Amino acid sequence: MSNPDTAGSVEAMAGSGDDTAGTCRIRFSRRLPHPAAAVWSALAEPAQQRCWLPGVTIDATEGGAVTFDFGEDETAEGAVLAAEPGRLLEHTWLWPDEPESRVRWELTADQDSGAEETTLSLCHEPVRRAPAADYGAGWHLTLDALAVHLAGGDPAELSPDHEALHALYNVN
Repeated sequence: MSNPDTAGSVEAMAGSGDDTAGTCRIRFSRRLPHPAAAVWSALAEPAQQRCWLPGVTIDATEGGAVTFDFGEDETAEGAVLAAEPGRLLEHTWLWPDEPESRVRWELTADQDSGAEETTLSLCHEPVRRAPAADYGAGWHLTLDALAVHLAGGDPAELSPDHEALHALYNVN
């Protein structure tokens, strides 16, 4: 399985009214040993997206289309709400039979260490409790694939323990 230090969290949201009651927020923060421009390119450029996220296309411009095609496991679609190159990408997430949610990718450049590094924060909310473990495991694997791609490796060579990841993010 992946390094436990790369785990994210699934948190119950304290709902006020019907909008967030019984929902969760999925958060990740990954420190990547690459400049923010390189991380942004991997997120925003279709040629790079194909390398680490097969079936995914994100038109990283405000209003751009977002498609996460998982083949037989359905397709999530959405639209880009905000795009600030090198810093922020936010889009809607529409999964069949689920309420609309948002995914926010934030990049923070860190040059204090003497090497260019980037902290990538990902937040997906609101998510119903039932599929939260699936989403948590999926985003975990997505970020693993991104890290491998940025390091020059082949994400297809990852051999994740899906059962362990699902258990890690189970909130039920």
